[in-house]
Amino acid sequence: MEPGTVVAFIAIGSIIFIGFFGNMFFTRYKVPDVLMLILLGMVIGPDILGNRFGLVTEDTVADIDTFKDIFLSAALVIILFDGGLSLDVRTVLDSMRLTALMSVLTLVVEMAAIATVLHLVMDIDILVSLILGAIVGGTTGAVVIPLANRMRIRPQTKAMLILESVITDVLVIVTALTLISVAQIGEVSLLRVAEELAVKFVVGGVVGLVAGVLWLYVLERLHNQPLSYMITVAALFMIAGLVELSPVNSSGAVAALLFGLVIGNRKFMRNRLSSLKLATLTEDHIHHFHTEITFFVRTFFFVYLGLSFRFSTFTETHLVAGLLVISVIVLVRRLTSMVVWRVGEMEVEEASAVFSMMPKGLSAAVLATLPATALAGSSLWQYDYGALFLNVTLLVILGTTALATVFSFSTEKSIDRRDRQSLRRRLMN
Repeated sequence: MEPGTVVAFIAIGSIIFIGFFGNMFFTRYKVPDVLMLILLGMVIGPDILGNRFGLVTEDTVADIDTFKDIFLSAALVIILFDGGLSLDVRTVLDSMRLTALMSVLTLVVEMAAIATVLHLVMDIDILVSLILGAIVGGTTGAVVIPLANRMRIRPQTKAMLILESVITDVLVIVTALTLISVAQIGEVSLLRVAEELAVKFVVGGVVGLVAGVLWLYVLERLHNQPLSYMITVAALFMIAGLVELSPVNSSGAVAALLFGLVIGNRKFMRNRLSSLKLATLTEDHIHHFHTEITFFVRTFFFVYLGLSFRFSTFTETHLVAGLLVISVIVLVRRLTSMVVWRVGEMEVEEASAVFSMMPKGLSAAVLATLPATALAGSSLWQYDYGALFLNVTLLVILGTTALATVFSFSTEKSIDRRDRQSLRRRLMN
């Protein structure tokens, strides 16, 4: 092997080992492994050890960035499919009202607040500030799904948080692209935005739902056949890809979630489809195998986020802007979680869990570099906005992920205290 290949093999093996033991640490002590993986990426990146020891140099990061869109999209599809597998369809239906309220309210208020603060404090154009607010306005399933699934909260709350991450992923993309179009041509059609959102959610959901039902029939025929799970992964990627093609132009993320939801609720679907014989299918087979793949993908996703963080390009302006945006996100999340707490009649710990699930990630990372390309030459776009958008977005991703891990850990401790007090009252009675 070439020396570079040997180093890559050792690095990949080390990352998987660290991810595995981080996952064990997460399971045992309820301390999320997300920050550990991100910090690992920062340490082996070019700015700390990468260039010094030839681990991950600037050229290596540039090569990885060449495949960034493919990698991030694949990670999103796999993680959302895993989220669908873990949800109960009845719980999803019960939580839809609160999910819609939380998703739309949080995105709108965050966008408006971020744009106002950046415009007033840093004199950034209001439309440019709105674009940045839209980019960092949604949560990410890559962090929310593993954290929510391991928290001891109601299934309805877990479903709401997972669905919120999917809905805001789509909302963020559509909103950011719409605002960029406004900056380019100076006008916007609300009807066009509504049509695009309908296509993204409704068509993508219907395609994922129908494909999932049809695939259950395929799984029935493939029972006890070798590699039946891998063919399910192949179907997942084909569905997520085909739904994005013209003339459909819908959301592969939504289709992946609904596809996983149907596969994960085979008993429910069996009761609705009398011709479907699913009694002999092993429920644990797909779940277990997909958990392994999801672990692999999310481990490298968080390490990649750490690699993307470049200390050398940060300025004081970027740091101040990033801290301002993070502060706004925390305040808005507290406000909207309190609204949902009141409307949904949740317990305090449930509201704390909703508040903690604020991490940004996949959509923000993908969209961060788009305005610099689309608005180059525009009178609104100044020469240093490109670096500002990228660095602020990365800082927000890391900051909100760190806060999510800390707040979710604190919520788990609160649940422990509540359970101990409840046990003590029962014993005393």
